[in-house]
Amino acid sequence: MRHCVLRLAAIVGLLAGTGGMAFADVCVTIDKARDTLTPRDQAAALLLVARQFELAGERILPEGCSAPYSLSHVRLGNVIVVRLSGPAGEREATALGMDDLPALYSQLVRSIVARRPMAGFGVVDRTNVTAAQASVRRVHSDSIWYARLGYGGLFGDRSYGTPALGFGYRAELDSFAIDVSFLNFQIPTSRQYYSSPGAAANSLVKLSGLYFLNPRASLTPYVGGGLSYGHRSFGGATAPGPGGQYTTRWEGSGLQGELTAGYELARATSLRLFVQADAVLPFFEATSSTYSRGALVATNRRYAPSVIVSVGLGR
Repeated sequence: MRHCVLRLAAIVGLLAGTGGMAFADVCVTIDKARDTLTPRDQAAALLLVARQFELAGERILPEGCSAPYSLSHVRLGNVIVVRLSGPAGEREATALGMDDLPALYSQLVRSIVARRPMAGFGVVDRTNVTAAQASVRRVHSDSIWYARLGYGGLFGDRSYGTPALGFGYRAELDSFAIDVSFLNFQIPTSRQYYSSPGAAANSLVKLSGLYFLNPRASLTPYVGGGLSYGHRSFGGATAPGPGGQYTTRWEGSGLQGELTAGYELARATSLRLFVQADAVLPFFEATSSTYSRGALVATNRRYAPSVIVSVGLGR
């Protein structure tokens, strides 16, 4: 027990002694062979960098220090490349103008003292974000609103042919696109009665991703997939028989998976034309109920996918 107490006291004393020690004696000089700032700006830079080392817990000495650091600036127009090197490592970063330098000095010193990369945790915070970091250049995307018209088939108790239409928005990069479409309908050709069954389906909203196989060309095939929420109805309700028995139409709604393949034309212009095939694969089954004298007798289920081929025009 006594030995454990002595060890604990030794550890506490060592930690206390370390906490009262300074990290290092630091001095900062300008690398005049590489620096392109004026002497006045160089003197200001030294003061600012020294202040950042002080804030990090280091002691600044004019000379004869144990940790000498060299600072240089290379300026071209409004771009200034700053380099800080010393015994703890070397860091280089870019500032946009003289006003950006204080924040950049803060990051450089924090990175060296903490021995973390420039983008590491504890180096960049809300107080030292540079203009170069705040004005990240974004990749341009094309925004297209479009309408589609075509023909499709729904496969339920039998195959049904239906005209199809839809609307949507597509945000395109060179290789990828996000497609949001809505009011996609497979419309019955006429009003359906008991003796004349028909089919109708819709995707109220669909979100999908597309990949262009020849991204830099004006003409390119593409493939993709996504999810939608929709409804489908097919078959015909039977008229009540002598015993009061009748059967309802097949109905179902819910989440659907959608696979897409197409070919887009005129990508080099603001007017887009594409031919597209979609396979709609419901994650649900359509049901048809049989009633006799008002009571449910049986419920039947059937899977009912559909396909659509359409031509779209967008701008």
